[in-house]
Amino acid sequence: MSTKQSIYVHELFAVRAAKISTPLDIQSATCLHTVAISMRWAMARKDGTGDVEVGADAQGDEHGGGTDDAIYAKIHAAIAAQDLPPGTRLREDEMRQIFGVSRARIRKVFARLAYAGLVTIEPNKGASVFQPTPKEAREIFAARRGIEGTIVRLLAGRIGKAELATLNRHIALEVAAEARRDWHEMVRLSGEFHLLLAEIAGNDILLRFLRELITREALVILVYEKPGQPSCSHHEHQMILEAILAGDAVRATALMEEHLGNVEERLDLDRDTRKSVDLGRLFAGR
Repeated sequence: MSTKQSIYVHELFAVRAAKISTPLDIQSATCLHTVAISMRWAMARKDGTGDVEVGADAQGDEHGGGTDDAIYAKIHAAIAAQDLPPGTRLREDEMRQIFGVSRARIRKVFARLAYAGLVTIEPNKGASVFQPTPKEAREIFAARRGIEGTIVRLLAGRIGKAELATLNRHIALEVAAEARRDWHEMVRLSGEFHLLLAEIAGNDILLRFLRELITREALVILVYEKPGQPSCSHHEHQMILEAILAGDAVRATALMEEHLGNVEERLDLDRDTRKSVDLGRLFAGR
């Protein structure tokens, strides 16, 4: 398939997904959007023209500084861990000095982060960490409902003993974090529980899409979470797991949708906050 044909097919999937608007079709829209994203990723890797730099283009500078992939991973991890608050300016010159790379290299990394929806790049302003609006926050949860409903249906009645032991240990960690009132750890563990379900389901495309959504949700929680109210409940995770073990796909799906709805309701989407961060100090320890 030629590049022009690939672009046409990608846009076709994207348009079809955008036109689906009824609640019953949200799963179809999610699947179409996922196909479109996967095709863009493949095109970028094949052509060397796109948003994702891999292989030779991801090599370190002559004088060191690590690969583009390593730099991307460090910034991605800092965002996912909520160490880089929404709206934080990622100044090009400062960031290239921190990682010891050229301006062109750091721009490529910013472009990848923007492709993943974690960074916003504005003309004459540069890059900054994605600052979710209330509308974008709701869209993230809508997308998660479509994806995670599919995941629990795939898992219903199909979890083995080893996978069950892993999930039970993880829920125990969530319980311990709540007992310590460690809200930061609770958010991290909550996201990991959902990713564990996706990994066990064995659909790599859904897993990749969900991972980016959960990272973006971490920014939503950082901005909008109500003080003293953890965004995710291990009790609800336990109920979802029990329904999956019972092979009840309908109940597992309903519980997952209710769970994500509860997470969204625990947020104060009218609140907006910004914090400053010392980028040099942050990445010195990574």
